[in-house]
Amino acid sequence: MKKNFSICAFNVENLFLPPYSNEESYVLYKYEKSKDKVERLAKAIKDIDSDIVFLCEVGGEDSLKNLVEEYLDGEYLYSLIPGNSERGIELAYLIKNDTDYTFKHFTHKRRPLNFNYPHEEKENYYQMSMGKKRVFPSHLPSRDIAELRIFKGDSDKPFLILLGVHLKSQLDKEGIDFGGRLRRTAEFKQLVETYNVLNKRYHNKVPILLLGDFNGKACREETDPEFKNLYESTDLEDVLEVINEPKEARVSIHIFDKQGKDQGHQLDYIFLPKMLHHKIDPKLSGLYSYKNEDGVPFPRPTSLYERYQLPSDHFPIVCTIKDFPN
Repeated sequence: MKKNFSICAFNVENLFLPPYSNEESYVLYKYEKSKDKVERLAKAIKDIDSDIVFLCEVGGEDSLKNLVEEYLDGEYLYSLIPGNSERGIELAYLIKNDTDYTFKHFTHKRRPLNFNYPHEEKENYYQMSMGKKRVFPSHLPSRDIAELRIFKGDSDKPFLILLGVHLKSQLDKEGIDFGGRLRRTAEFKQLVETYNVLNKRYHNKVPILLLGDFNGKACREETDPEFKNLYESTDLEDVLEVINEPKEARVSIHIFDKQGKDQGHQLDYIFLPKMLHHKIDPKLSGLYSYKNEDGVPFPRPTSLYERYQLPSDHFPIVCTIKDFPN
């Protein structure tokens, strides 16, 4: 019997969900997501019904555990490795607990980016020219690359690898990196390098997907400069491109300016290699629309107020692969 394998990437926007197991968490996680929004997040996850859900902005393992046990009826296994986020918004995976597959979750949070800001490079160069040591070490990823390897049977070779990210945001509080572009460029370069290393290790036989919140335009058209090496050095393509989704249907977050004009665009992606393109089910792939109690999709928000009513400011993106693994 042929089967589908579904993957979802979902930025759940500040999923801080007490009670927490230690006092430090109450200090770090000052924001708490409302019960109503958590219930609607859980409803969306259940409705999507993916085999694997990659989550961004999870407020630690306690929040993830509470989500699964209290709102998802314990139907998922879960894995979270704390990354480098300064405000505790972590990357995590949900895996259907009735699956026959096994999983290994790896972190890349301690891998240097080989990146410094220009003023740091200048100071390092000056110190080294004086025969002294570098003052500024390389930065680490702002969050992590959450790597999930998925196995079937007793095979030691995965049949699928996911590299989940939440790349550097466009905030620049210190005024040293307009739009966060320099740091995001370094993080994305490391992500593509990781992809290429794994591809070489498994001789281009294991599909590897890049997914999550890229915090920029990584689509094929109007690509931000930091993402252009994706199309120059890999055969990866976003699932929305593969299924020929209309451009107006690719907005994964609505951003309203001071005049109330919608500046929304696609920040969330699932990139997959060419070997899987022909297996994608277009009817079961794309951006998911939140639904009301009768199962009818809500219209897209037309104001900041309407966006605040949604369970997350992002829309989940789904990729369904037919007859996989075979």
